[in-house]
Amino acid sequence: MSTRDYALTDLIESDPRFERLKIKLAGYRKGSDEYIHELYSQLPLTSWPNYKKYLKKQAAATPNSDNKAGFSPIYRSSLSPEHLVSCLDKNLKTAYDHFMFSVRNWPQRDCLGSRPFHEATGTWEETYHFESYSTVSKKCHYIGSGILSLVNTKRKRQLDTNDFTVAILSHNNPEWILTDLACQAYSLTNTALYETLGPQTSEYILNLTEAPILIFAKSNMYNVLKMLPSMKFINTLVCMGKLSDNELKMLNDSLIPIEFNSLNEKISLYSLDQVERIGNLNEIPAIPPTPDSLYTISFTSGTTGLPKGVEMTQRNIASGIAFAFSTFRIPPDKRNQQLYDMCFLPLAHIFERMVVLYDLAIGFGIGFLHKPDPTVLVDDLKVLKPYAVALVPRILTRFEAGIKNALDKSAVQRNVANTILDSKSARFTTKGGPDKSVMNSLVYHRVLIDKVRESLGLSNSSFVITGSAPISKDTLLFLRSALDIGIRQGYGLTESFAGVCLCEPFEKDVGSCGAIGVSAECRLKSVPEMGYHADKDLKGELQLRGPQIFEKYFKDPNETAKVIDQDGWFSTGDVAFIDVKGRITVIDRVKNFFKLAHGEYIAPEKIENIYLSSCPYITQIFVFGDPLKTFLVGIVGIDVDTVQSTLGARHPKIRKWTGEQLVENLNQDKNLRKEFLNKINKCIDGLQGFEKLHNIKVGIEPLTLEDDVVTPTLKIKRAKASKFFEDVLYQLYDEGSLIKEERL
Repeated sequence: MSTRDYALTDLIESDPRFERLKIKLAGYRKGSDEYIHELYSQLPLTSWPNYKKYLKKQAAATPNSDNKAGFSPIYRSSLSPEHLVSCLDKNLKTAYDHFMFSVRNWPQRDCLGSRPFHEATGTWEETYHFESYSTVSKKCHYIGSGILSLVNTKRKRQLDTNDFTVAILSHNNPEWILTDLACQAYSLTNTALYETLGPQTSEYILNLTEAPILIFAKSNMYNVLKMLPSMKFINTLVCMGKLSDNELKMLNDSLIPIEFNSLNEKISLYSLDQVERIGNLNEIPAIPPTPDSLYTISFTSGTTGLPKGVEMTQRNIASGIAFAFSTFRIPPDKRNQQLYDMCFLPLAHIFERMVVLYDLAIGFGIGFLHKPDPTVLVDDLKVLKPYAVALVPRILTRFEAGIKNALDKSAVQRNVANTILDSKSARFTTKGGPDKSVMNSLVYHRVLIDKVRESLGLSNSSFVITGSAPISKDTLLFLRSALDIGIRQGYGLTESFAGVCLCEPFEKDVGSCGAIGVSAECRLKSVPEMGYHADKDLKGELQLRGPQIFEKYFKDPNETAKVIDQDGWFSTGDVAFIDVKGRITVIDRVKNFFKLAHGEYIAPEKIENIYLSSCPYITQIFVFGDPLKTFLVGIVGIDVDTVQSTLGARHPKIRKWTGEQLVENLNQDKNLRKEFLNKINKCIDGLQGFEKLHNIKVGIEPLTLEDDVVTPTLKIKRAKASKFFEDVLYQLYDEGSLIKEERL
């Protein structure tokens, strides 16, 4: 291990606070599979030495770090205040090490699974079919061997040369993970393209990385062949879907638009099955990665300009996995059992990749949607019944609306449900921790909670993770009460290999992203022009440093220098607050501010975050202010069910409208829109009158990737959105403020 590497097991063995845990592990040789297996059953680290004590002080300022003007002290996890953890154990220094540990210890466990489709009946099976860890291991090694064989033959290189990048263009499926594992087994770097990015960005990434091979979903065949003349370095195309020999021959003979790439290498198309068979016939020995091996180049979906490629090494990944192990708890009754996770969020996004690599490290079965359509999520959750699932706020708000609608069917049902939910909510806000009361287990679960959980396919779930956008505290509390489940909100970026902090599942004061984890440290930097003074009020731009944080952008030293200073601190661009427990709450975004006509400074992202985290009626929001005007207007995405429920109390006819009718009538009926706007604004705390919306245009999903106004991770492209909605926004200004007479 490098001198900069420090393992979670080193912490346990050396820190006297973990003496009881050390004694539990004393019967095993440190670093052995038996030792790690026992350690897994004793984690999370938050349970040692005392969970209640940890909750009170989750991160703390490091000694003598509070003397730099313009900065807060440096914060580290209270679990490991003296060292930053870069791996779980010196024998598990890479994600590949973790996967092979699972293969050795649970070879017959379910690994990757999907629901088969029956051509004869035109239906999907009501069960998942899985391939075991041992089968997946064989397949990924064959695929990796096949990739090297094909690409290097074209390049006239030695067959085990692994100095190239593998590109992936696909929705989530088992083949995606097989490809990723194949790359890891042979220390090949990969890069993932968003299906929604469009040809220009995909071509840019493929040419910048000089990827000679593109592995893609069959549904992308047309787009890939269309882009091919612009791909300078591709010599090998691999389709994930099933293709017969005749189909492959026809594609190669007739449909590939160019015969050679810019290097004069012949271009050929194969199926992934063929690649696997080639690798089986010509099996190249594995080339396991080291901590310094470049695992992936993950392109950020930038809000301006072309995306930047974040270089993530295996050290970054192993650090993230160690952080996950330090904080995730598997209850004693579920340990050493086959557990499942639903791979729902896009794998091209770093959030889901972090979750999947943790799943593979702990031996979970990973299920996929039976078709790439988020509307089938609940159907598949009911079949898979996962232990855990990572979701984004917009899905959780839909869950909330669906539960409320279901409970609203009859007055009796509604009253009983409200009594239970009010009781649960009161309990969670006055007392932390899971509800272990007899009333909860014998009454509330039987009458309500078990039915609600089963309706969403969450009957086996212990927790839900959410991130990537703000979420209403009311939504968090409602779902925790209705599902009796821990909901863990985190914070992270592509540059930090997803989450570097994660709130505890049953804290009574919801809304934070939790404290910095064991694999990074953080501090705040003053942003005086926005009124944030890190050394006085612990509010400022969040900066991160440590083994989980990236070191550079791919082929872009100028952009790297802009965000990483000489001391290695990465400036996130997010403004955060650190509370007395050491927990992080994101409150704003640096640089996105402007003035209104009266001279008031407006920070639109802060306002958008407050609306989204306070108001359950809305799913999207874009706040706009003209510097010559005195008030703000906005584009708002609404949750149809929730809005119908709240406005339907006064206007029963609204409950009968379709979503399209609701949107049309809100936009045309000024009085109804004013009533809705007042309801939204009454949800909001912490904004001054001039920071609240005075007029809005609503839609079901007005901010879309297709219109190029948001990134694939749903961040607003402010300049493009302003231009795209220009006519609508100035119509709202012409109509005037709907609430200027109201007290805000």
